[in-house]
Amino acid sequence: MMISFVIPMYNASSTILRCLDSIYGLPVDEKDFEVIVIDDCSTDNTVEMVKEYALGHSNLVLLCQAENHRQGAARNRGVSVAKGTFIAFVDSDDEIDKGVVSAVRLASEKNLDMVAMKTATFSKFGEFEKASTLPYVKEAVFSGIELQTEHPFWFAGPVAYIYCKSFLEQVNYPFAEGVLFEDSDFVMVHLYYAKRMAYSQDLGYIVYYRDGSTTHSVTYKNLSDYFLLGTRMLRFYEKIEQDTICTDEANSLVIKQFADGILEGARWNVAKSIKRLIKLKNLKEIRAFYDRVDSHVNRCELINNQHFRGYFKNSWTAVGIRHRCVATIICAVLVPFYRLFNLFH
Repeated sequence: MMISFVIPMYNASSTILRCLDSIYGLPVDEKDFEVIVIDDCSTDNTVEMVKEYALGHSNLVLLCQAENHRQGAARNRGVSVAKGTFIAFVDSDDEIDKGVVSAVRLASEKNLDMVAMKTATFSKFGEFEKASTLPYVKEAVFSGIELQTEHPFWFAGPVAYIYCKSFLEQVNYPFAEGVLFEDSDFVMVHLYYAKRMAYSQDLGYIVYYRDGSTTHSVTYKNLSDYFLLGTRMLRFYEKIEQDTICTDEANSLVIKQFADGILEGARWNVAKSIKRLIKLKNLKEIRAFYDRVDSHVNRCELINNQHFRGYFKNSWTAVGIRHRCVATIICAVLVPFYRLFNLFH
């Protein structure tokens, strides 16, 4: 089997059929691909819709999670049962386009670890807003680091790429589970390890605008998950540092440029979470933010880390990371004024 489409879903009754239709509308025989849908405890009729759809397609597999653990866990389960040589991750409210066929062909012919696909965004106004394109690197083979540093193509989500399954197994870096923003570090880790990668110019994936998306709302879970993403990125940056100790100078410069982008992302995500604490609804949410963060990381060790200590020196971010009680009191005082300000603006 050539490719497995892995689709996590949760309450996707309004979009899942459109998503599935886009896959089954590809000019590919059904024996050459499979569709693995993993339901993450939907409370609507999404599961029933997929079951009915599967009656007409023997290559559609529906798996149901026993507990809700978000997209990361669903994707990990999908990969574990996938039979395809290649893996494509698809969000249940997006669409696949025929360029995915070109990407798989390219991956197969050139024995690639990953292929970056041309992607487009479909806005809430019914228009294509943008499409990624790298016309000057047509089907040339790079390492993932070279593609990112010399011909930047940064799409944080895994949906913009086709992965060789054996490559995923070799890297063995699964999605973080139980959190939002589980995909940014997944992408950067696999870009780092990809030795053979190319860009496919044909449109392969369409991202649909998500009106009211939970990933864009400001809640204690979102902010704490930004913080945790930053810590995962920091750990990987330190892994790269260790790897480059014995690397020759020419390669180490390219790797350093790649790694610097990861470190900047780590700092940005941590700082973003602290700066937005004032936007939380009340004292209860501020406490919940710190409880969630503290259950995963040691904030004192983080702020004293050599890569964070100087960056956050004498700033609100440093106070927010180091001094929970002080930051909570300050936010509790300022939150009502912030909400009142927004009310009149």
